[in-house]
Amino acid sequence: MTAGFSRGSGPSWPPAPSPNAHPVAPPAPGRPAAAPRPGTPSTPSTPSTPSTPGTPGTPGTPGTPGTPGTPAPGVDRAAERALRAEIHEAVGHLLDEQQLLAPPPHQTQRIQALVREHLLAYQRRAATAGAPVIADPAGVEQRLIDSVLGLGPLEPLLRDGEIEEVIVNGPQRVFVIDRTGKHFVPHLVFDGDEELRSLVKRIVGPLGRRLDESSPIVDVRLPDGSRLNAVIPPATTRWTCVTIRKFILRAQSLEELVGLGTLPEPAAQFLDAAVQAGVNVLVSGATGAGKTTVLNCLGASVPSEDRVVTIEEVPELALEKQLPDCVALQSRAGNVEGAGEITIRTLVRNALRMRPTRLMVGEVRGEEALEMLLAMNTGHDGSMSTIHANGPRQALDRLVTLASMAEERIPVPTLRHMVATTVELVVHVQVRHHPRRRRVSHIWEVTGQEGDVLTGHDLWVFDPARDRLAWTGIQPRCLTRMADRGVAYALPPVPDRS
Repeated sequence: MTAGFSRGSGPSWPPAPSPNAHPVAPPAPGRPAAAPRPGTPSTPSTPSTPSTPGTPGTPGTPGTPGTPGTPAPGVDRAAERALRAEIHEAVGHLLDEQQLLAPPPHQTQRIQALVREHLLAYQRRAATAGAPVIADPAGVEQRLIDSVLGLGPLEPLLRDGEIEEVIVNGPQRVFVIDRTGKHFVPHLVFDGDEELRSLVKRIVGPLGRRLDESSPIVDVRLPDGSRLNAVIPPATTRWTCVTIRKFILRAQSLEELVGLGTLPEPAAQFLDAAVQAGVNVLVSGATGAGKTTVLNCLGASVPSEDRVVTIEEVPELALEKQLPDCVALQSRAGNVEGAGEITIRTLVRNALRMRPTRLMVGEVRGEEALEMLLAMNTGHDGSMSTIHANGPRQALDRLVTLASMAEERIPVPTLRHMVATTVELVVHVQVRHHPRRRRVSHIWEVTGQEGDVLTGHDLWVFDPARDRLAWTGIQPRCLTRMADRGVAYALPPVPDRS
């Protein structure tokens, strides 16, 4: 983290730009270059400080000779606000709310032309009246297009392929997370909290969600697969807070995970054989560790003749494109009156009536854990899910806890026995921060329970000395099932313990 909050009588927020501050991403090919964003409303920009390329800073590259009028500080921001209101009204007559998130190509070109026309008209009016003109028309044009067709000031960050997550803590605090860590983005600000909140409302509206005081929390999947979470007062103490996690599916198979260094080829071959043989797998890890990516890659190893039903709160798995017989189900929050809610547990129950061979639950985080365990125990071998946990054993303990939250109130010892006889492998994923890399750190086999403790052992474990996932030499119990199912697999050479 390159910038922190001030304490005591220290400097006020935001801090001065640091050398590690993340620059704004360049625009997509074929689009006008994005201009640097001006400073905060409370700190007027000075024309004597030119903006650096790719970094949002102060407006004020003086107009070229022959340009009518004279640029002045603050003109761009004031003009941009006025033009944004005009253009949003004009676009509202062209497209309905549903089309704004993904307009057809001809409408996109029409909107770009509309923005250009309004901008030129403003420049002509200013020149005729002898008023200051916009200093950076290309930058203002790009930001106006982004405000209509994208996420406004955040759009350059989402275009940057290196950025994985965008965090907005109010109108003046924007952070990004990339492969090198977390960074503050200096000078990327909104005019105020109302602008930020209006932007979120415009995005979630076409997706059938609402954001207001009666429904202050929203979680949606954007058309590009990114996941947006927003919280406003009274659920927050003051500001609108937004988190956008870009779903960057860097791998779609275990072979591609090997190429990324997430796990070695022998471990990938074992997991591929285990999935084909119908072994029940639980993927665990912390937030952002890559659990969904690993689950998606495991799902790609499912035999083509199997019928798979995936169940998620926010769709992230891409198995419908890879498996011939795959159905994707999605939960839904209720409306203000509480009607229309479709829970993960309801979907799991319904999936059992769809004659699935396997179930894949994107993440268990509540009472649906019981339905998942029951499904694994009733002939749906090879089912998989993810869970937040710090390690394989903690993942199993948490699964027991979540299942105990169900209204049936099944005794914990019974649930513990159910987990011990149902879950067969736990694949644990970790994020190593220096350098930032996602790796499989454990492939853990469940062996049963001793008293109140779920037992198991590592088949593969990360070896810091060799900086790789290594086989422990223990023969997996699932080898028998692999042979029964006709899955060809041979264990790697016995590891050298010298």
